[in-house]
Amino acid sequence: MKIDTEIRRVTKPGANLFLELGFPHEEAQRLHLASQQQINDTRQLREQLMTELAGWIEQHHLKRQKS
Repeated sequence: MKIDTEIRRVTKPGANLFLELGFPHEEAQRLHLASQQQINDTRQLREQLMTELAGWIEQHHLKRQKS
């Protein structure tokens, strides 16, 4: 089986992918906003976890082990 890897269309960053996929305008807007919110929530959670982890590492005086 051959896998098709040809690029036919490139979506610009920030574009509403749901519109490009053919969703009705109102639904595409709703889905786009919901996906952006989920992305932002994930970024904030990741940033919080990394901050807490860095603090924990510093508090426990951990260092990277050289190989």
